[in-house]
Amino acid sequence: MRGYGKATILALAAAAMLATGPAGAQDKPVQLKAVGTWGNLSNWQKLEKPFWETELAASSGGILTGEAKPQTELGVKGFEVMRLLKLGVFDVAHALPIYVAEDAVIEGIDLAGVASDFKTSRAVADAYRDVLAEALQKNYGARLLNHYPFPAQVFYCKSPITGIGDLKGKKIRVQGASQGDFVEAVGGSPVTIAFAEVVPAMQKGVVDCGITGTMPGYKAKWYEVATHLFALPVGYTITFTAINENSWKKLSEKQQQALLKASKEFEDKGWKVIEAENDEGIACGTGTGECTVGKPGGLTLVKPSEADLKARETALTEGVLKKWAARCGADCVKTWNATVGPVVNLKAGS
Repeated sequence: MRGYGKATILALAAAAMLATGPAGAQDKPVQLKAVGTWGNLSNWQKLEKPFWETELAASSGGILTGEAKPQTELGVKGFEVMRLLKLGVFDVAHALPIYVAEDAVIEGIDLAGVASDFKTSRAVADAYRDVLAEALQKNYGARLLNHYPFPAQVFYCKSPITGIGDLKGKKIRVQGASQGDFVEAVGGSPVTIAFAEVVPAMQKGVVDCGITGTMPGYKAKWYEVATHLFALPVGYTITFTAINENSWKKLSEKQQQALLKASKEFEDKGWKVIEAENDEGIACGTGTGECTVGKPGGLTLVKPSEADLKARETALTEGVLKKWAARCGADCVKTWNATVGPVVNLKAGS
């Protein structure tokens, strides 16, 4: 700053601060339009809906607001969500890799049987975050904002079941490819059916069992057609939030940073809230504990034995990981082994 006196330097600094201040203050509030998950489930009721209605505006100081509706209200199917986001129908989408995994790379964040508890599931999701982000950018022109779970994915069956061996020969509703691989590995026949159609499918004998979360199964009244709940976790159905890249670019830097901050707050809340209700979902479905959200069902609770847990590991290593590796290819497998592999002490494709 040669040639400038101290007073001049201070004056220039003050002028720069004044110039910066009003520019940030002039950010006009932007309303983002979003599509959520299922309107009758906790992920929408406790997380997505309050985020868009109040929490985003509060966290951003009012420079961002939201308008959101669940996919069930909009009549949108799970596999359609990211395609519509890519087209710019929504600014932001809450979506499930297990439904939108047209690229097997996306599956890698949530392979059936890899995570046996919430802590491990989050560690896996964190390790794979950058890989998922790159795949979403490539396939959908979307930017990853966060991830969060559903409750543990367990088995609801309409006939007596005592363990994993009884799944052999049964037609079992699954959500995606890796769950189908798991079911095949334990001797069952996977059937892909939309969540809302499982109850009538079970009534008509289209399926004998279905996989879903502990609380979602209760809220969807699966206990009215099923008789047994086999509490063997086969995953936590990771959900992610993504914003259309064009919508992202229309935000000012201040608004982008505010959205990232609010999304991180959402993520931390999401993992806590869903884990907290996991056991209550089992209690509500079976009547074996306190249920604060409604009248308990009468499902027979079947807890997995040590033999069941061992069989789950075999199904994972001999079925799920090998079949996914074949779908994904060598480079994809190498990336998964370098990111998720060390977290769970597993290797795919070997």
